[in-house]
Amino acid sequence: MKCSSCGRYTLRKDLCPKCGGKLKVPSPPKFSPQDRYGKYRRLLKKLQQAF
Repeated sequence: MKCSSCGRYTLRKDLCPKCGGKLKVPSPPKFSPQDRYGKYRRLLKKLQQAF
């Protein structure tokens, strides 16, 4: 996991041990021609642009 605040890598899954920031997965999801979650990803992107 990678901290979105300070950019450090950690094995923890909840919060960064150094700064307490949120963690995210550093690698993108695997590509698949059958995009099972594309509909939801596009909806989320559309909602985020509205704000």
